[in-house]
Amino acid sequence: MIIVADSGGTKTVWYYSSPEKSGSLITSGLHPQSLSRFSPQDTETIMPLMVSSGRLYFYGTGCYHSDHRQEVYLWLKQRFPLFEIIVESDLIGSATALHGTNSGLVGILGTGSSLGVWNGSQLVLPIPSLGWMIGDPGSGTDIARRFFTQWYSRKFPDNLNQILEQNPAFDSAPMLIEKIYSSPSPTKDIAAYCKEISSLIHFDPIRRIVQYSFHDFFDYYEHVLKQYASLPLAFSGGIAHAFKPILSAVAQARGYNIFAVIDNPIKQLAAIHFSEYRSI
Repeated sequence: MIIVADSGGTKTVWYYSSPEKSGSLITSGLHPQSLSRFSPQDTETIMPLMVSSGRLYFYGTGCYHSDHRQEVYLWLKQRFPLFEIIVESDLIGSATALHGTNSGLVGILGTGSSLGVWNGSQLVLPIPSLGWMIGDPGSGTDIARRFFTQWYSRKFPDNLNQILEQNPAFDSAPMLIEKIYSSPSPTKDIAAYCKEISSLIHFDPIRRIVQYSFHDFFDYYEHVLKQYASLPLAFSGGIAHAFKPILSAVAQARGYNIFAVIDNPIKQLAAIHFSEYRSI
């Protein structure tokens, strides 16, 4: 069996294929700093795969540095003892899916955000992603934080306030504080509000929140974007995909054309690795 997994801050998508069966599964995200939060229910979900043998390709957030990759490798090896396991950064997965063996810039805008330079086989991160507590401009966490800050401080017009107050998907300030600060996965929980936020994008204040967040992303990575301006720029991630028109417009306003935007690279990665496996 071959398994290809793409793991972000919110979820992990597992594609698998063997002569007997193929399909996909979804579990919580697997970050090297929070592997213990993978629930018993998540383990039960992938249990049918763990008893097989073969090769597992894992592309995960937080797996750029070798020590983090080793942590994830050891965690996976305990659960998939009969598999050959390859662990790489989620940015490498996105770069492979979006650019293949060609050079390019690749960004991820999902629960978190990051940007790297791909030479067709290797990835470099000239500027680090600082994570949700310090940075992550353009991410779902950043957009949701800006949204709640403006709503609770009464920056929105009355008609929008009324809609929000009647929407059960949005919590009051005390409920949000309790939910986020007591959560074992705060980034996942706060970024999850972006699905509902995207349904309000026709309101100017909401659209400006997303625009400013994306502008901050381009500001933070400006040095890299200018240095490699000749390379095609592409994005993956749920936020990039959900707000693609705004992302494209902000990029164009900054002088960049986006080559491609995909929600998740897993289908392209699975096609690549399944093909390689069948040719062995």
